[in-house]
Amino acid sequence: MHIKVYLLAFLLVGVGSAMAQKKHTLSSFVEYGAAVHTGDNTPLWQVSNQQGLASIDNNTYVRGGIFYNDRWGKWTVEGGLDIVAAAGFSSGIQQAYADFRYKWFGIFAGSKEMKAPLINSRLSSGELTWSGNAKPIPQIMIGIPEYLYLLPRLAIKGEISYGWFTDGHWLADHTNLNAGWYTKNIKYHHKEGFIRIGVPNGKWQLDLGMTLDTEFGGQMVTSSGETDLGNTLKDYFRIFIPGSADDDKPSNDALFYQGNFVGTEQIRGTYRGKDFSISLYLDNYFEDFSAMGKQNGWDGLWGVELKFNRFRPINNVVLEFLQTTNQSGPLHGLHEPEEGPVHKTGGSDNYYNNGLYHSWSHWGMANGNPLLRAPVYNEDGNMSFRYNRVKALHIGWSGEISDEWSYMAKLTHNRTWGTHGAPTLDILENFSAYAAFQYVPAKLKTWAFHASLGLDTGDIYGDNFGFQMRVRKTF
Repeated sequence: MHIKVYLLAFLLVGVGSAMAQKKHTLSSFVEYGAAVHTGDNTPLWQVSNQQGLASIDNNTYVRGGIFYNDRWGKWTVEGGLDIVAAAGFSSGIQQAYADFRYKWFGIFAGSKEMKAPLINSRLSSGELTWSGNAKPIPQIMIGIPEYLYLLPRLAIKGEISYGWFTDGHWLADHTNLNAGWYTKNIKYHHKEGFIRIGVPNGKWQLDLGMTLDTEFGGQMVTSSGETDLGNTLKDYFRIFIPGSADDDKPSNDALFYQGNFVGTEQIRGTYRGKDFSISLYLDNYFEDFSAMGKQNGWDGLWGVELKFNRFRPINNVVLEFLQTTNQSGPLHGLHEPEEGPVHKTGGSDNYYNNGLYHSWSHWGMANGNPLLRAPVYNEDGNMSFRYNRVKALHIGWSGEISDEWSYMAKLTHNRTWGTHGAPTLDILENFSAYAAFQYVPAKLKTWAFHASLGLDTGDIYGDNFGFQMRVRKTF
């Protein structure tokens, strides 16, 4: 299987490079990467926020892709095919998509690497619902993908999508049904809406919005068999406007809301000066109305980002504090569904875990912030998040050493108390460090060389030291 994917990747790049010489609408690349480590795992920041292109084990891969960008009359059209052949993690299609834009309207279909809307995905520890940590989810999306100005100082954007998780076979191979369960063939639904106040690239700008992601459908697999969680067209409509499932579904869905809902309320304020800009932001995570109403205390990702326009040694700095310890309290209050959500006291939100869907993850990696340790680290084959009560300090910064050399660094200290239902006997701590350098030769601008060192010490990810490198050639 790996040999076939390797050959297809090289064929893809070969054809793409030949065609790119004839048409400027096509571009292509080939990339080789590898990571080796000593200790228990690949260091945190060499495996996290890399769109699933990494592994906690030693790994190597070759990757190739072709991308198309053109205008068809009044339509802007983009497409791509990106294939990976790997040892140490799964091979296959990384990206395959078509994206059509007509003025402010967009329609998208396929699998594409996506980033958080208001957070610096490169330097941040990671947005709380979708950080670019896990493999992309194939989906069909429509909406307003870029800000549309309704007034000189008011713009909106928003999108709706349906998709499908692709990790069913991986879960079957890695789950120990004596230690837990998993759900296969999960469907995905996403909504987001954002407002921007301020003129484009003006001195002051305020962004605020909300995202809502839902896992639904599929089959829950336990040691005693499978349970259908709703896979009809009716279930797709019910997820669009949240409501309870039919009586033949599991009690969690029949009594309350069908599916596993996760979301964020996001706000970011920015000031742009002549020499620098500064942004303050909050990413408030919720799984129900209690956290949506900020009954979860200081939980959330609180951040500051600085950008320096004329200071090349340090051109970008992100400082963050992450807390997920409150979770609206340790106990979950119950109510009758007909009483409405205002009677729900919330509590014990158990971030990223759910009673019917094993966890908010894809291919074992957290879809959200990786400082909540992902199921891929669980040695007993349990697919839940066992350390979702976290406090962490994180700093990431980047700069340019010369016209050809640039760098990026991260330092993170985090502590965990386990979960409300299964707390750790002692507070577990971890320190992670990361330094990466990139070299783009002036005489060979189509080549890029990347190398990094990573370090972990502590009880959460183990004591690890790793080296990672990538070489990319574009055509």
